[in-house]
Amino acid sequence: MKLLELEPRWFYLEEGGPHVGLTFLCPRCRTQRLGVVFHHRSHEAIDDVYIRAHAHGREDFVWTICSAESFDALTLTPSIDASRRGHWHGFITNGEAR
Repeated sequence: MKLLELEPRWFYLEEGGPHVGLTFLCPRCRTQRLGVVFHHRSHEAIDDVYIRAHAHGREDFVWTICSAESFDALTLTPSIDASRRGHWHGFITNGEAR
């Protein structure tokens, strides 16, 4: 299914700051929002410093954005696994949630 069908939104750690992730409706239940924090390919070190400075010690998982930054073409790695909570486990590739 298209990521755009899941009401994606950019995620910011501070007002006026760069977007560092996104949230979207779970493709499985379509009621809960899932979220990921990412760094941009070739900007990992810069992004990680920014994320650590603003995330209050949380360093769970960080995904890599591997494509254009438009929801209709977005590719993230690795897979997103929210299955422990009964939600979706899959990939976002070329703007598709699979």
